[in-house]
Amino acid sequence: MNLRTIGLISTITFASIAAFGATGAQAQEVSFVGGGAKGAWTRALTAMSECLRQNSDVRATVTPTQGGMDAFMKVQRGDGQFSINYQNVITDAWEGRAPFKEKLQNMLAVGSAESLAVAHFVVSKKSGIKTLADMAGKTIAPGPVGSVSRDIIGSFLKKAGVFDKIKAANVSSSEMNSYLKDGKIDGWLWLGGVPTPAATEAAASGDVVFLDVGKELDATGFVKASPFYRKVTEPAGSYPNANYEWTSFGLNGILIARKDVPADVVYKVAKALWSSACIEYLTTNQRSLSAMKDSPVVNLAFPLHPGAARLWKEKGLDISRVPAAK
Repeated sequence: MNLRTIGLISTITFASIAAFGATGAQAQEVSFVGGGAKGAWTRALTAMSECLRQNSDVRATVTPTQGGMDAFMKVQRGDGQFSINYQNVITDAWEGRAPFKEKLQNMLAVGSAESLAVAHFVVSKKSGIKTLADMAGKTIAPGPVGSVSRDIIGSFLKKAGVFDKIKAANVSSSEMNSYLKDGKIDGWLWLGGVPTPAATEAAASGDVVFLDVGKELDATGFVKASPFYRKVTEPAGSYPNANYEWTSFGLNGILIARKDVPADVVYKVAKALWSSACIEYLTTNQRSLSAMKDSPVVNLAFPLHPGAARLWKEKGLDISRVPAAK
């Protein structure tokens, strides 16, 4: 073996050791738990994972679940460290309100991440459904069992006296459009940013209508009953072939972490994700994460993780209005 060969082997070995040091021994491993395999939260967390890989020594695995509520419970139990969810779900868990039977306080806030997720009421034109009341007797997919969409939109349907009148179909988010196209369901309901890929696909066919539920929201007082919901009117052209306004409601999503995740780990994850490089990457590739351009602590209704609190203080943000951990 000549000196040139030995030198080449040494160079390759050193490069391999250096690469291992950057991606292996020195890398901080964390786990993200998403909703459905094709859901918005899984896509958002996957984008976050990629941004962490490109801009830090943190390596995040992303595991999809049966839905947002399933994801929440998995992280609550310790089967994961980070997730995204809505404040009404988290605060209900903290206080032990329905659907939770006891106080679940293992989750703490990192920061507001997801922009307004809007309730979509998508029905086929041939179903004849023109109002919420017209869904009575129809086969509707209100979101799969275990999804936050089903829990939140279902609570609105119950408030409006409609939920018990529909034929609820347990259809996954990836199957909604195929079931609608085949006539197996008359419509589907889902929470997602505008545009939501499934809604864009359905609208492109020209065979669906987005229901306007503004009157029902006003009549039931659903939005006014919660500080987390907002009544929103989407403009004409928000989706292909939707040349009309439609009113619904929505809420923001929060990046959360288990309270037993070390503070320095949460600090490192949050610092990377809210860096200018990651915010640019994430908001460009995932429009639903546009809230990351705004303050991560405004209107937070449950306590911050100590690691996140440290970061926001360093950035000069006022966290005095965020509830303290009990």
